[in-house]
Amino acid sequence: MCSETFQNLSEKKKDRIIHAALTEFSASPFNEASITNIVKNANISRGSFYQYFENKENIYQFLVEYLYNKHREDLANILNENSGNLYPSLMKFYDQYIDEIVNSQYFAFYKNTFTYVNHHLVGQDGILSLSDQSTNRKQQQQQFSKIINTENLKAESSLEVLEYVYFIVNTIHHMIIDGFVNDLSLEDIKKRSFRAVEWLYYGIQKGKKDPESR
Repeated sequence: MCSETFQNLSEKKKDRIIHAALTEFSASPFNEASITNIVKNANISRGSFYQYFENKENIYQFLVEYLYNKHREDLANILNENSGNLYPSLMKFYDQYIDEIVNSQYFAFYKNTFTYVNHHLVGQDGILSLSDQSTNRKQQQQQFSKIINTENLKAESSLEVLEYVYFIVNTIHHMIIDGFVNDLSLEDIKKRSFRAVEWLYYGIQKGKKDPESR
């Protein structure tokens, strides 16, 4: 997704390029975003850009993966804080995640990515894809497998646990997209997302909810 040359840059320079790209894709839809603006704001040459990324699609895909990695790490940290208990971890994660998106200086990038950009650009990996993983993603999935408390889960293997988390994460992702499309308030997006986590974890039958897990 990015070249080894980019990976070997100093963190300061990588952060500058990432910030310039996120800013440009926040200011303009993908089709209107300009590599010229990215290289200008990153203070690099156009030739250097093409040493790091093949084209505009390539850097966009990198940015999506970069942010997904960050949010996966956030979820792993919250799971650790909650002794691997999935329900309270997901509730806390989405409370923070939705806040971070809405209040981010790159909110337009998130919104455009969620609502308008197709799988050709974003890729079909989602947040916890189980196929065609990078080394980093495989390591993160192994981390999730070790952290999650499976005592009360209907899962016969770590793969089933990951499939379950993948299902929840992608379902809530679409709830957030629907909130953006329909211009819902932050409170309403959170309320619908929390309700969906509850349904997916405890089911829709009465008496299934554990109020102390919240």
